[in-house]
Amino acid sequence: MSRTKQIVMAGGTFAVALGIGFVMQNGDALASRLGNDAPPPAAAEAVAPITMPDEVSEAAPMAETAPMTVQDVAPVQEAGLAPKIDNGPMIVAPRADDVIAAIAVPEVEQAPDRVEAPVQIAAVETDTPVTDAILEDPIAAEACTVEMIGAAVEMAMVDLFLSAPCQPNAAATIHHQGMMFTVVTDDEGNAEFTSPSLAEMAVFIAAFDNGEGAVATLTTPEVANYDRAVLQWSGDTGLQLHALEFGAEYGQDGHVWSAAMGDMDGATTGANGFMSRMGTADVDAAFMVEVYSFPSGMGALNGDVVLSVEAEITAGNCGREIAAQSIQITPGAETQALDLTMVMPDCDAVGDFILLKNMFQDLTLASR
Repeated sequence: MSRTKQIVMAGGTFAVALGIGFVMQNGDALASRLGNDAPPPAAAEAVAPITMPDEVSEAAPMAETAPMTVQDVAPVQEAGLAPKIDNGPMIVAPRADDVIAAIAVPEVEQAPDRVEAPVQIAAVETDTPVTDAILEDPIAAEACTVEMIGAAVEMAMVDLFLSAPCQPNAAATIHHQGMMFTVVTDDEGNAEFTSPSLAEMAVFIAAFDNGEGAVATLTTPEVANYDRAVLQWSGDTGLQLHALEFGAEYGQDGHVWSAAMGDMDGATTGANGFMSRMGTADVDAAFMVEVYSFPSGMGALNGDVVLSVEAEITAGNCGREIAAQSIQITPGAETQALDLTMVMPDCDAVGDFILLKNMFQDLTLASR
């Protein structure tokens, strides 16, 4: 990528708060943080919780007019200390009641025991026609059933098919292990998409605004071979996830991002990682996701992968607050998550970038 624009930190303050608010039971809280008022889907039973990292840091500020690449980091604010807003950007620990359980398999309620009512015989007027409504309601309900099916494919990915015959050209939110993205059905109410799996027992939930939805459950054992970094947001944030593999510079082979998704053949052998992007950007307040995956379990290479997040200052986000979340999954380790809130610089900085190097931990890989 040609870096014709300089990376700056112009004005604005931001804070990165540790947290794990990507939960189905609390979908309204997540939507609120991302600036989306969509109602939450059905409750889910908790499984393995997402835990918080011990320490994070963020880019240090500079003067508004000076271009910079953010390299230095600020120390983590001690829990319980009052924030010092005048000193610029800071990281704060979340309140205990902000920490929520992780996503899981939906709970199945047992149907109540059936009570047999006594049979009553009533007179029937044979000359009165049966109304169309009695015949049509059950048929119409069945015809409008929402279904979703999935199939596990290579590289711990999942192909999904959503069928909603009575929801043509409608937006649905897909939920998976705290990850959320928006899909839109076609004229017949169908949508096909592919997503990385974040768990061996993968549960995907589709939720429409009217409360209808569907669930697909499948196993993806290959997920144990992949490091995955998830960046998600809603609306026009200008955010981008970047991976620099084994010393690569911007624009070189080994720079993986949404404009250079990575060599898929190399990803199957462990030679490089790849990027996935989900979501429909032309929908208002759509949930968008970028996921970088590296086949670390194959142990093919030694070296480091540097992960960073950039926010491009645009006419749509300048001068306003944006929000995002990161989820990082490492095989054999606890999942980590961060919430980001950030006030973008004023509109005279449109076209510049803000570099956030500490939303993710870099990957250190060793061959076997």
